[in-house]
Amino acid sequence: MEDETEMNIRLSGRGAGRRMVVAGVSVIVAALTLTACGGSGGGSASGGGATNKTDLTVTFGTNSPSTSPLWLAISEGFFKKHGLTVKAVQATSNVGATAVVSGAADIYYGEATTSFQAVAAGQPLQIVGALRVLNDFKFYTLPSITDISQLKGKSVAISAAGDSTELSTRLAFSELNASANDVTLVPTGTSSNRLAALITGKLAGTLLTEPTATKAKEKGMHLLLDQTKEPFLGSAITVSKTFGQQNPKTVVSFLESLVDAVNFLQNPANQAECLKVIAQNTDAKTTDEATVNGYKTYAAKGALTMDPIPDQKAGSAMITGLKAENPQMYSKLALNQVYDPSFAKQLEASGYLKQVWGAALGS
Repeated sequence: MEDETEMNIRLSGRGAGRRMVVAGVSVIVAALTLTACGGSGGGSASGGGATNKTDLTVTFGTNSPSTSPLWLAISEGFFKKHGLTVKAVQATSNVGATAVVSGAADIYYGEATTSFQAVAAGQPLQIVGALRVLNDFKFYTLPSITDISQLKGKSVAISAAGDSTELSTRLAFSELNASANDVTLVPTGTSSNRLAALITGKLAGTLLTEPTATKAKEKGMHLLLDQTKEPFLGSAITVSKTFGQQNPKTVVSFLESLVDAVNFLQNPANQAECLKVIAQNTDAKTTDEATVNGYKTYAAKGALTMDPIPDQKAGSAMITGLKAENPQMYSKLALNQVYDPSFAKQLEASGYLKQVWGAALGS
């Protein structure tokens, strides 16, 4: 889903007889869109009153199974249930998050690092929800490198300077009592690009998510550190402040749709359908080990939150990492500048979370 074509996906189960179009666009196309749209400040509505837009363009950062709730909310009709029509467009996190400021997109779904950075730089963004409060990355190296000290003087691949891969790489080095300043961080792009650079020996290590982490394992790469149990804000929902102010019901409906999707994903009875949707969106087979592992990772209890209120601990970990990376830039950044939990709190106040999860809520 990283080219400029549209993928028509035939749906089954709840979506039988319908078709979904998931648009995939390159970063170049997205960037051109941003340039064309200018700096409108987010959202398509004008004026100060609530408009509650129903036709949405949503950018997402990766075609890994971590995006499953968004895909499932489209394929299983959860957005439609809540009165929304959603076009999902893939773009790198820096483009995806910036798009909601320009108005080229309404909502960004993905890793939160760019959103924190944008807020620190004075951009009017806010994180209104989050589904993943654990790190998604595994740190793989060449088979010959089994200790962090062996990376000194070598090159490590990241996706882009300043994004979640750089932040998590620096956190990984810190956890292993080393410094990322001892290596050269090379922006290489997508997980697939980073994996290719690793297995061909062009670079000595990189962070990977599923399904590329499983592929690295299959190729004999060494797992240096598994970060997937550590606090980190991923699968966050970011909007511009203007969009949130003008479309409060839309934001709540969007969050409700994702809650439905997570509930669907975590129900073992839906495994076959979830595997199908993941495989379709990652250009894989339902039986591929990477597909199965990706499903197991995000369908597991606790992997995604039942309540999308932005998590304090995960957010604090993000700020800690950013301050370690650049103390001067992020010294004054605080969570209340980035988070607006008011939308997500409405799901609890209305009883919607209890309605969806029942007795399992909070367990």
